[in-house]
Amino acid sequence: MALVVTGERSPPSQTRDFTGTPVTRGGREPPFSAELAAVVAGSLEALNASDVAREALGGAPLTVRDSIAAVFSASDFVAQSCARDPQVFAGLIESGDLERRLAAEDFAARAPALPADPAAPEASFLAELRRWRRRELVRIAWRDLAGWADLTETLGDLTAFADAAIAAALGYARRALVTRYGEPRSAGGEAQPLVVIGMGKLGGGELNFSSDVDLVLLFPEHGETDGARSIANEEFFTRLGQALVRLLETPTPEGFVLRVDLRLRPFGDSGPLVSSFASFEDYLPRHGRDWERYAYVKARPVTSAERYGDIDAAAIRPFVYRRYLDYGVFESLRDMKALMEREMQRRELADHIKLGPGGIREIEFIVQALQITRGGRDRRLQTPSLLAALARIGETRLLPGQAAEELGAAYTFLRRLENRLQMLADAQVHRVPAEALSRERIALAMGSRDWPAVLAELDEHRGRVTPAARAALLVAGEQTR
Repeated sequence: MALVVTGERSPPSQTRDFTGTPVTRGGREPPFSAELAAVVAGSLEALNASDVAREALGGAPLTVRDSIAAVFSASDFVAQSCARDPQVFAGLIESGDLERRLAAEDFAARAPALPADPAAPEASFLAELRRWRRRELVRIAWRDLAGWADLTETLGDLTAFADAAIAAALGYARRALVTRYGEPRSAGGEAQPLVVIGMGKLGGGELNFSSDVDLVLLFPEHGETDGARSIANEEFFTRLGQALVRLLETPTPEGFVLRVDLRLRPFGDSGPLVSSFASFEDYLPRHGRDWERYAYVKARPVTSAERYGDIDAAAIRPFVYRRYLDYGVFESLRDMKALMEREMQRRELADHIKLGPGGIREIEFIVQALQITRGGRDRRLQTPSLLAALARIGETRLLPGQAAEELGAAYTFLRRLENRLQMLADAQVHRVPAEALSRERIALAMGSRDWPAVLAELDEHRGRVTPAARAALLVAGEQTR
């Protein structure tokens, strides 16, 4: 089945198959099933229904036209987004953004600006944020699925987009509150920022395609706002945090921007939405648990990096990285690993690439356990990036043999698979699919000959992770003696 990508009833010589090779009547069939070919053909037909999209595609570089079948076969999200919003598709082609790398600062520059009129309807800003998300995620997925971006670029771009989205939403929400209540200031009159700390994969700069963002919200000092309707700083920043979450999460006809998880804050769901630096500094040594030390390995400032440096030096690093550790730390890590293994058995997670045996979380445990137990003496391990920490673990030979290299290969494979599972429909998916069509689509996106080949490689990588976890516990135990 020949797939027309130009939007016209092209003669056979102009029709290209999945790989971009021209095919004619009687030529070889595309390397995917009739069912998948029909899906891609339907997506192309929907795209070509728009004059804007058809004109943009007709003038697109050959590399883009050649990649479209591969991308649409792997992502309904991309195909449907382009058909729904042809201006996004046309803009990506005309700008050349599909074919070029972006720096982190480019995302901030491309984020929606604050409306010139502060009284402009919030709904307009919500819609603009969501259309911008669609554009950036289509670009990121396209480059990834076309083979133009490696894993590091894809994770970095997803993180940079999330950082820029949080900053844009925060700027909008803060302006509205300052207009109403005035600027929050310390007792000495200094303006106070909201310090947004990214945790988890966001903090590590390695965000996946359809992920929550884990945030902790802090402000430096107590005081009050300087407006006619003055309120305490704590109330101001609580309202600001609530507005930030609403702007990012609220579903509209244009979708959402980010799912926000604030449960890693002090005292979790039972604690205040925001904390002052003083209360946070008091919380960590008095109430912080070992699993929170594990979590704060990933802490990174998303906003107000200069003020974050104060709380990082005063509270976070001394809490996470200690020069001398007692046996209780090792016991806690061992308990965490045992709990993970019980969860795997109880929840039947064999097909779950994040939580299942040999999955992403087990690799994260290995690396962060070594960071906690060794990072106090070796500052090179004090990084929120798993890939950077794993490279340093390999350099210092903390794990035996080729374990670090094998973990890196397993992590790369699992994160690529995770992104492809999620790019299919922009859904938070971590289980391998059961349907034949989905399996075919994922296998093609992974560059594998068929689904059994994907499973064989997955099993090979996961089989190397669990022994490495046991080795990491032994190394961590040696550090506490």
